Amino acid sequence: MFEVLIVDDIPSQVDSIAATIPKDELGIGRIHKAFSGEEALKLYREQNIHIVITDIRMPEMNGIELIREIRELGRKVKIIVISGYADFEYAQSVVPYNTSGYLMKPVNPDQMRKTLGKLAEEIACETKLHQQQQRDVYAFRENLPALRGELLNRLLYNVIPNAELERKLFLLNLPFSLDRKVGLFLVRLEGKLQEYERLDKGLIEYAVTNMAEELFRDDFHLCFCRDHNEYLVFIVSAKEGNNANVHTLQNTMDVLAAQLKKKAESLLSGSISVVLAENWTSFPEGVPGLYRSVIDGMRLIEDKRQSVFLRIAGNLDQARIGTLTSLYRPPLLIHLLDTGNWGHAEEKLTEIFAELKSVNYPPEHANEAYFAIANAYQYMAHKKGKLLSEFGPSSFGLMPAAPSLNQLEKWAFLMLRCLREQSEDSSEKQSGLVDKVHKFIERNMNDNLNNLSLQTLAAHIGLHPAYLSRAYRAETGNNLSEYILRYRMELASHLLRSSDKKIYEIAHILGYQAVPHFIKLFKTFTNMTPQEYRDRTGLS
Repeated sequence: MFEVLIVDDIPSQVDSIAATIPKDELGIGRIHKAFSGEEALKLYREQNIHIVITDIRMPEMNGIELIREIRELGRKVKIIVISGYADFEYAQSVVPYNTSGYLMKPVNPDQMRKTLGKLAEEIACETKLHQQQQRDVYAFRENLPALRGELLNRLLYNVIPNAELERKLFLLNLPFSLDRKVGLFLVRLEGKLQEYERLDKGLIEYAVTNMAEELFRDDFHLCFCRDHNEYLVFIVSAKEGNNANVHTLQNTMDVLAAQLKKKAESLLSGSISVVLAENWTSFPEGVPGLYRSVIDGMRLIEDKRQSVFLRIAGNLDQARIGTLTSLYRPPLLIHLLDTGNWGHAEEKLTEIFAELKSVNYPPEHANEAYFAIANAYQYMAHKKGKLLSEFGPSSFGLMPAAPSLNQLEKWAFLMLRCLREQSEDSSEKQSGLVDKVHKFIERNMNDNLNNLSLQTLAAHIGLHPAYLSRAYRAETGNNLSEYILRYRMELASHLLRSSDKKIYEIAHILGYQAVPHFIKLFKTFTNMTPQEYRDRTGLS
């Protein structure tokens, strides 16, 4: 419902126009009447008027002056001008004030109804558009922290093209400029603060970021996000007009970060660790390296150490980036589990974690190991018709995002033990036959693979090949010939990645005298030729 204001210095004209307006048909709630410009302006200020119908010729304040005053008030309103025939040219001067219609006296009721109907449709459309815009603005404001966090997470790992970045910085109202020096620090929630459920933990993080904004806002611009490690990452840059050198900015950031740690621990009754980058860098190209260096510093904090304040110098670009050899060296963990080779699976885990601890790998390598191990465990759980969360204590199952190396190691061995106990309790323990087969394959992995076949296996164990195949399948649910082929192809993949041996040499090691036959089998297994596979893994 909308409201109409009729203005004319002749009351009978006002009453006549009001009487011809079909209120219900047009959705008009109220019709207001004014007999002078001043009275109309007073009503307009007090009421929510949508359409004004005004005469041109009026004493003291004429129609044009009234329209000018209305427009200066800033509200959007539809205005219909009425005048006598002699005032037509005079009425044209109203056009600059954005009127919506012009009617001559005496007003034709059909023309009035048609004009008001058109304006009613316009008002309805404009109202709907305004409501949609309000919803869009509300949704944008609601999602602004998430959008800013998403952009910052991208900046932690990749350099975004300048044109795209400048546009997004403007849209998200982030006061960071290109090539300006920025600092970075991380906050890790610890103890009971880390054990909250997702929603409550989000409130704790909100409290920490609010404290940070309060402490830093006088000296720095601040933006933050939660990274995939579930750390709070803060990027700071000096506000405009702050011409302090980088060393002074570093010291100021250190002081404020220390205050944040003290305040957060006091108000939240828990502990947090803060790790700061000692070096500052250019925004945005230096951010990924700075972030990696601070993440590497966070890894130095053992799980049992809490409430740490640490400053990191240097850059993680010097750290080793390579392939986790033990993770991908055959036999793979998933195949050891699939065949019930629990002892060798445990040895495999020991080897993986020994490598992770012996080399200063970036945290991403621990994540890589986690995904591979979790994939193997999920496969085993699903094979038994269960979810992985049904194994182990209630606090285990799938790990929380980005566990520390010590957490991951503890989880991996506990889940292995749970899977093994479940398998043994359900009478699915593999017989010694399977162990004999696998040991024979492993012993012949590097020197006698040309003799590795179902026939040679059967002869070694002392069984008929057909019986051995059936028994193996009954014990493991897998075809022995397919297992041998898969084992060979996995070893081929490992040799292609980790050695510079020629393809024909690898084929002979695996027992294939005809190289084209080996290439065909490898392509069937991986959808790539050996050379394509080697090229993609970076060794040619």
